[in-house]
Amino acid sequence: MVLKLKPNAGLSFRPRLNKKIKSPSFEGENQVKISLYKLKAYLKHLLKATNQHGVHSPFVYRYVSECLYRKSKFKGSKSTKVLLKSISFFSIKNLEIVSKGAQIENRIQKEFGQIISHEGPFDLIYLDSPSVDILSIHQSKINNDSILLIENIYGNLDATAIWKSLKQNEMVTVSLDLFYCGILFFRKEQVKEHFKIRI
Repeated sequence: MVLKLKPNAGLSFRPRLNKKIKSPSFEGENQVKISLYKLKAYLKHLLKATNQHGVHSPFVYRYVSECLYRKSKFKGSKSTKVLLKSISFFSIKNLEIVSKGAQIENRIQKEFGQIISHEGPFDLIYLDSPSVDILSIHQSKINNDSILLIENIYGNLDATAIWKSLKQNEMVTVSLDLFYCGILFFRKEQVKEHFKIRI
């Protein structure tokens, strides 16, 4: 049996001109660059970082050995565990959170109750990424015993540049570079020192 088709009988060969052509995305390329930057930064950190035995400050030695290196019940990322252990170690009572999400705030309330405040002076200030003007904004809310904990200090080149400028600020006396996060202290009785600590 042979089927005979009439010309143009229900068949259309017109090109689909209304189909959208996607423009190339560079998001993946940027992510690769960031990942390579973080990898290089991490390898450099491992080469230069030390443990508590390379620290000559009694205050920092005690903090590293009795807090950062001590096992705890806290679960989470390395920076989250540093934050939670530091809250416990320093008996933080007045804490400010500068974060885009509520996850870390909920976690702190679950572990320690209502210690988060918006009125200084603060015992500890937590940032989820470096901020250029954090010290100028909070200058009146920071005292000698305040602590500033900053995540993602190696998130990208800009974040690292901000971190470096913050630790050089005249208000800061001691800085700890843990790679996953950075910690700034304002203790006037301390000599200005910068430490890279392996955790």
